[in-house]
Amino acid sequence: MAQITNFKLLLASGLLLAGSLEISHVLAQSQPNGRPLATPTDYLRWRGELKNWGRWGANDEKGTSNLITASKIASAARLVKSGIVVSLARPVPQVSDPEVPPAGVFHRTTNAISDTNTTDNYQVSYHGLSVSHMDSFCHFFLDGTLYNGYKASENISPEAGCKKDSVMAWRDGIVTRGVIYDMPQLKGVDTIEPGTPITRADLEAWERKSGVKAGPGDIIFLYIGRWKRRVTSGPSPGVVAGYHPDVIPWIKERDVAFVGHDFNIDWSPRPGWGEAEKIPRNPVHQAVLNWMGVNIVENLDLEALAQTARRLKRYEFMITFAPIPVEGGTGSPVNPLAVF
Repeated sequence: MAQITNFKLLLASGLLLAGSLEISHVLAQSQPNGRPLATPTDYLRWRGELKNWGRWGANDEKGTSNLITASKIASAARLVKSGIVVSLARPVPQVSDPEVPPAGVFHRTTNAISDTNTTDNYQVSYHGLSVSHMDSFCHFFLDGTLYNGYKASENISPEAGCKKDSVMAWRDGIVTRGVIYDMPQLKGVDTIEPGTPITRADLEAWERKSGVKAGPGDIIFLYIGRWKRRVTSGPSPGVVAGYHPDVIPWIKERDVAFVGHDFNIDWSPRPGWGEAEKIPRNPVHQAVLNWMGVNIVENLDLEALAQTARRLKRYEFMITFAPIPVEGGTGSPVNPLAVF
């Protein structure tokens, strides 16, 4: 009888613990403003609701970069007040580490040294967690289809690369308004801990604090202090403080041209967002590049940008960069310049 009683007590304790864990999970899915965070079910619904396919015509390959008009560029230029220029590119990696696979090391090979000159070759696989780069829309596709409905089977080959949605759509460069979203300053910390999801509520709270709000054709730069933290704590290759999928409708509403970050843009790991829900490994990448035609620029070094913005108390600036015009390319290393 005592054994049965003990078993019932253990069972009840187990059920209570499971219930507590479930409640904790639900509470963890709520934002500070009380709005529930997005779920995988929401994400799957948004695939059909948030597309920009056809918005700029059947032949479009630029997506929301179409919103960087002549008047937008002129408006961005008027943000230049001090003539201060800040590079947002991280120096290219020279050695492999947990965040830099061997292919991600930037190889510079000196060919020859004569009496008067020398030349060299560059080689790098820039996608990943180390090199500052932009993506093109053909980098990600869904069900065999690229942004704006182009078929991957008809437009991507080993010989030609990407015939549609390649980096060549941005060969004339980007000049627009940039806005930094300074999460450490918002939360009163030095850096954001790896694995922290950055939600819509976080972005909107920063806008209220800074008085600056992203809009059509802008580039948002999410600063978490990645490189500052790496100096003291080392790399965190699989654990990223990045955008929670909850921000996807916000990105759609704001009509930004690029989503920027000092790490991979996708929050990782994502509890509750696994393969069982048929969610892709990088859900925010998939949503912006494939559904909405919003581009990405990531692995940026935003330390000097954050310091400059804080010192000037100015969180908007002119931003300019251009890809290497590689025919068929899925993206390019870049060196964005913020001008205050």
